[in-house]
Amino acid sequence: MSAPRHSTQTSTARLWLAELSLLSVAVIWGVNIPLMKIALALGIDRFALNGLRLVISAVTLLVFAALEYRRGIRPDVRHNWMGILGYATLVSVLYQMLFLLSVSQTTSADIALIMATVPMWTAIGARVLLTEILTGRAWLGLIIGFTGTVVVTLQGTQPAAAPRPTVSVSTAAAAVADDSSQSPDSDRRGSRTPANSAAPAQNSGNPAPTGWRSLFVGRFGGNLLALAAAFMWAGGTIFSRPMLKRISPLQLSAFSASIGLPFHLAVAWPVLPAGIRLLSNLQLDACLIYSGVLSTGLALPMWSFGVKHAGAAHATMFQNLSPIVAIVSAWLMLGEPLNPAQAVGGALILGGLLIMRSGRK
Repeated sequence: MSAPRHSTQTSTARLWLAELSLLSVAVIWGVNIPLMKIALALGIDRFALNGLRLVISAVTLLVFAALEYRRGIRPDVRHNWMGILGYATLVSVLYQMLFLLSVSQTTSADIALIMATVPMWTAIGARVLLTEILTGRAWLGLIIGFTGTVVVTLQGTQPAAAPRPTVSVSTAAAAVADDSSQSPDSDRRGSRTPANSAAPAQNSGNPAPTGWRSLFVGRFGGNLLALAAAFMWAGGTIFSRPMLKRISPLQLSAFSASIGLPFHLAVAWPVLPAGIRLLSNLQLDACLIYSGVLSTGLALPMWSFGVKHAGAAHATMFQNLSPIVAIVSAWLMLGEPLNPAQAVGGALILGGLLIMRSGRK
């Protein structure tokens, strides 16, 4: 009679641990967005920032994957190299680059709300590629969530104001204020200026792009890039499902990070020496360590652990907390306000996800 009781206690403890893991990941991902904006405000080039944080991420994942390997958890990759390469291209190359570019151009709230649509795109992709069934209620949730995505993405399409001269960046506060002052839709409230994330100052001397390229400039362009990043992450999630039967989430993440790292270092190479010289700034170091070790490092296997033991639908509920954490963190760290359109769009996105979850078979 004691064996079933012990088994039940173990399952309950594992579920609590899974929920704690999912909650931790939601907080980590939410805080990471404003922290990356602070790092950019400290004067480091965005590509150097990306290269350095992904070096930390790859090293962290490889160390923990090696420890897992020594415990006897061995991947079966003999016939999965092309799948691993495809996953790495989607998640570690395209997603990371698109996410970086969006962070340097739009607000933390916009990014967080748009990234909250990943379950929606994953469900649509799974329906098309994996023939998973969606109920009528799930489709209703998808439509509502898509409407919210359009509302949030269209932020920043108003005509640009006359540009103001930039100031030199010496401290985080001054840099954040400088970043905000370049935004075409800054909302000044006293002495606190929200960081609405126009293009980085180092690009301000370039001629304004025309034609289709102009779509990817400024806040609206950053929102489109964030939406593309959400597509890549959803695609990687779908792509990884068959492979996770033969390789652990941690080892897949380590392979993926190692494959994608040379691309990011090559892109960052011209500005990497200048970025390395800025590592004497302890605030920048803290942002890099947080993003590298936690957000792009251990958070992914922590998320997979939670999904494995709590279920995907349960995990989605925790993922919906990430935009709230990001919005609050951005308000506290950067002074970014939440405007009415963001509130309406965010409510539609989160409400659509809840309806979609309740309508799953």
